[in-house]
Amino acid sequence: MNTPGRYQGLTTPRRRPMTPGRRDHSLPSFNSPASIKIGRMLESAYSNTALDDELPGEVADNIAAAAMSGTTEEYDPPRVWFQRDEDRRQNEEFTRRVDEMVQELKRLVRDRKSEHMSQMNEWNERQSRMAADMSALEKENSSILSALKEEHGEETELSNAIASLQIKQRQSESTTKQLTEKKRALETELARRHNVIAEKRQVLGMQSAKNPPELAFFENQMGISIVGGQKDVLTFVFTFISLSEPSRPFTISIDLSQREYAVTKCVPAIADLQTHVDWLNMSRDFFGFLKRIRRGFVDHYLGSAI
Repeated sequence: MNTPGRYQGLTTPRRRPMTPGRRDHSLPSFNSPASIKIGRMLESAYSNTALDDELPGEVADNIAAAAMSGTTEEYDPPRVWFQRDEDRRQNEEFTRRVDEMVQELKRLVRDRKSEHMSQMNEWNERQSRMAADMSALEKENSSILSALKEEHGEETELSNAIASLQIKQRQSESTTKQLTEKKRALETELARRHNVIAEKRQVLGMQSAKNPPELAFFENQMGISIVGGQKDVLTFVFTFISLSEPSRPFTISIDLSQREYAVTKCVPAIADLQTHVDWLNMSRDFFGFLKRIRRGFVDHYLGSAI
């Protein structure tokens, strides 16, 4: 009987189902690359079988020559002589091993399929979780972007407010500086005016010391006294005009509230009074005006005495 792997290209073929008691069918011979590969796979199963002891020498030589002729299709199929019992045993062994291999392959396919389905389910579940996480992250990112925009708007408003406050602060500092300088100038002017007022008071004090003797001189020697009855109005009383009545008063009241002097009362009335007032407003010589008025009163008295 042939041994797979011992003679390359010869394997035990998968036989057709046999009808009980029938042995007159012909068995095919295989020398294809697939047969060679199956023979190598099953080599271990027949490694303990001694083919040389069971085949005649002429048949073994023919089988070896056919195996060494190559793997092409153009070859003379060798004539193999099978022993019935050994052939059945090896055929059954081959069928059993092939069935085991097929079952193992089916099991592996089922396991791989189950593992693949499990991996696919796990991957789909993971993909679903990742999609949910991505959606949540997108929402969170959108929320963060909105918050950043709001913070940026608030930051812009705060920056503008700070810039406006800084401008107002600079303006306030400038205004404060100006007011400080103005205050210093006013303090300087106030001190100067205080000094001027003090000087004027000193001059007035000195003048006040001279006024009583002058007033006494005017009243006693010139017959003129001053009476201040109303605000901004001075009344001048002239005496020693009438020779028969030296104490008879001749009065004239002058309004000093305006720049232009005005006579409010003159007793007795004298001629050309308005001419004298115009001369006073033009010359601003008050003592000269008083001399003119006294001369007017004298002329009036002399005229009335005649």
